[in-house]
Amino acid sequence: MTGRTGWLAVGLAGYVLAAIVLTVAGPDSAAWLDTFILFSDFPASAAATLLAAVAALRATDPAARRTWRLLAAALGVYSTGNLLNSLYWYFDRDPFPSVGDVFFLAFYPLLFGAVVTVIRASAQRAPWARLVLDSTILILGFGAFFWFFVIQPTANAEQDPDLLKYALTQAYIALNCLMVLAFGMLLMNSGDGPLGRRTLVLLTIGFATMFLADIVWAMSKVSGEYLPGGLSDAIYLSCYIWLGIAAREQLRGCPLTETTPGTVGTALIQGLPYLAMLVSFLVLVYFESGEVDTPSSTMTMIIFALTLLVMLRQGVVSREDALLRARRAASLVEARYASLIRNASDVIVITTTDGRLRFVSPAAERTFGRTPGELLGTSLFELCPEAERVRLAAFFDELMATRGRPVGPVELVIGGEQARFTLECVGNNLLEDAAVGGLALNLRDVTERKQLEEQLRQLAFHDPLTLLANRSLLRDRVEHALALAQRTGLEIAVMFLDLDNFKNVNDTLGHEAGDRLLQTAAQRLVTRTRGTDTVARLGGDEFAILLEGFGTRSDVERIAATLVASFDEPMVLDGIEAQTAVSIGVAFSQPGDDTEQLLRKADIAMYGAKSAGKSRYVVFEPRMQELLHERLRLEGDIASALKRNEFFLEFQPIIDLDTRELLGLEALVRWRHPEQGLLLPGQFIAVAEESGQIVELDRWVLLEASRSLRAWRQTVASGEGLRIAVNISGRHLQHADLPQDVRHALRISGLEPGNLVIELTESTIMHNTEANLARLTELKKLGVRLAIDDFGTGYSSLSYLHRFPIDILKIDRSFVSRLGESGNGADLARAVVMLGRTLGLETIAEGIEEEDQVAKLADLGCVAGQGYLFAAPGSLDAARNSPFAERRAELRLTHPDRSRLTATGRFTIERRGRRGSIA
Repeated sequence: MTGRTGWLAVGLAGYVLAAIVLTVAGPDSAAWLDTFILFSDFPASAAATLLAAVAALRATDPAARRTWRLLAAALGVYSTGNLLNSLYWYFDRDPFPSVGDVFFLAFYPLLFGAVVTVIRASAQRAPWARLVLDSTILILGFGAFFWFFVIQPTANAEQDPDLLKYALTQAYIALNCLMVLAFGMLLMNSGDGPLGRRTLVLLTIGFATMFLADIVWAMSKVSGEYLPGGLSDAIYLSCYIWLGIAAREQLRGCPLTETTPGTVGTALIQGLPYLAMLVSFLVLVYFESGEVDTPSSTMTMIIFALTLLVMLRQGVVSREDALLRARRAASLVEARYASLIRNASDVIVITTTDGRLRFVSPAAERTFGRTPGELLGTSLFELCPEAERVRLAAFFDELMATRGRPVGPVELVIGGEQARFTLECVGNNLLEDAAVGGLALNLRDVTERKQLEEQLRQLAFHDPLTLLANRSLLRDRVEHALALAQRTGLEIAVMFLDLDNFKNVNDTLGHEAGDRLLQTAAQRLVTRTRGTDTVARLGGDEFAILLEGFGTRSDVERIAATLVASFDEPMVLDGIEAQTAVSIGVAFSQPGDDTEQLLRKADIAMYGAKSAGKSRYVVFEPRMQELLHERLRLEGDIASALKRNEFFLEFQPIIDLDTRELLGLEALVRWRHPEQGLLLPGQFIAVAEESGQIVELDRWVLLEASRSLRAWRQTVASGEGLRIAVNISGRHLQHADLPQDVRHALRISGLEPGNLVIELTESTIMHNTEANLARLTELKKLGVRLAIDDFGTGYSSLSYLHRFPIDILKIDRSFVSRLGESGNGADLARAVVMLGRTLGLETIAEGIEEEDQVAKLADLGCVAGQGYLFAAPGSLDAARNSPFAERRAELRLTHPDRSRLTATGRFTIERRGRRGSIA
């Protein structure tokens, strides 16, 4: 668009210049020339109209867009009038007034609207009082000139008999004179208007040329001396060049800031009122020049001379006033800059080429602790420590070699041993600046920022809770240690550590206690490793240790064993003992290992330690990789097995050791794996525990065991009162939904709560005792029985055991198997039985395989047992057809007068005035 309008403007200018040349210099007798001249107005005005319309479309400022729309409309109606007049002349007609005059008259209000739009939208609006005064001065001054030399001569000429023609001619002259005055007012009061000063001047020249030509044309029409191709037509055609250039200037998008007029231009524009007054005096002098000897003529000349002198004096005064304002403005700027320097937080100094201070801003007292007067004459090098002077000298060398641009920033340390701070320095070489004549330096105190950066760097590579190295720093150090080991042929080792039972502590005692446990664990790791080892926290309850420079692998294993043993001691958190342990995986570097591989090996070994029973260390072996993959496959298979009902239950009878009757059954889960066949609990329970799937499996066992017993005992003689025992995992106990799961299983199955025995391991209930006590109490309120499984193998506090609502103690099979051995095997079993009696609990022995074990257990006071001597785990049908079920039916029919059942399902009767179990 811009390129096309440019060619249009060039074509317009060329066309108009050619028309002007032919108009002025062409032969009067050429008919073709008269025709060309007659039709020149319309193409030129049409081209100017098109350029104005494009300028209106391209204008971005709303006021400029409105102005150019009005100008385009004004030029459009003017072009229409030109077209109609050309057609009249072409057909040898010259009507006046004609239809074209309607469009010519419509041109003036549209143009006046554009002038008013520019004045109202100007950035520098004149006060209304000044605007009225300027308008009055211009109208009176230039109006007098136009009245006496333009309007009155035409009015005094021989009046045309056609009154309308005479009035229209006078109207054209008056309107043109008024529009010239309007554009003068526009130049004086538009300031940096929406069109820009350059565009405005071009428009003023163009329209002023048009109005002058129109005045000449009107005067020649009145005198009857107008001929086509005369001077007025040449002036007419030239106006379109200025209008086209103005539109082109608008399309170029010249910024308004470029349009500020110079001093000469401003003086000429602002001097228009004085020029108007001067013109009025010239009119007076002209009329008085005929009688120079009269007093009035003499006084007119004197007043005219005095007016010129007064105007000259006012110009001189105005210039002096402008200079005074400029000096005041400069003083204000200097004061402003001085205030900025005085109140700036940065220190601004000017030094010589050798660093000696010539100027120091007041901010130096806050930064250096010394007043500017004390610092003047001091060398900047003297303020720097010895180690920093080399850097400062390099900075000065670069500053001396640089011109025209700042150098820096560079950080410098200033101060002595006791107080040092860091400055950010930016310099400028102003040796050639007469006002400075030195090196200007801007010094900013960034000490706090550097300290913060150091803290952020510390946080980026250290764990904020334990202050140990984090994963990023560990990886970086392992990478460097591996690179060194490959060059020297030495080994490095990495340990991965995971705190056992941390989740239970965190969930029970709260996150704050969990954080303190992690901090205590971190301290134990640091105090039991070497100073050259890197101890890191990877996240959660996982830690890692990088070991370098050790003698043999045995040295590393001794450190690992020491770390495991260090966690045997309980941690005291807010007066509460929390028992935890640590599982450690150890991996030694091999040639070709990278950081990821070595860390992965340690991680695999750590999982091996957990799978082996926790609270131990395991050294990585290549086969562990496959075991881990097998473990991951098993985790996925467990989830699928729950959906495909691949799990099933087997039941092992629990027998009364005295009467040999069936008291109940223990439900034992089995897995019929589609690929590996029958899997026992020891092959998948640990995986289910660690993956979190044990809770879902426990729920299934609870419901299935309760439902199976409820249906099966209907087929057993005297089946009422048979118990079903279900093992519950430690993770499920910590789960808040365990009481709800038990309640759900009882409701769905219809089993009586007293016939359900919940078995928990000793180690499980002794962790997080307060929380476990609350959950066990809630379970007891449901009416179910509670049993401690594998009692004697863990750590039990007698005080807590007394508080727990336990009904049954189950003697671990390891004690039962040692009953026939010499030593303290029988004593341990006796102690468990006696403890149970003391606490009012019944005891059940596990793993009975020999008859003499039954006799010894009975002598010790154990009331019930289970094991392969009686029956292996099997189906419910096998239990129904066993002799123990028949014995139960026999006894229950023989002794119908039973009072109540014990926790194990035995019943007691009144015999000879005392209570006792039947024999």
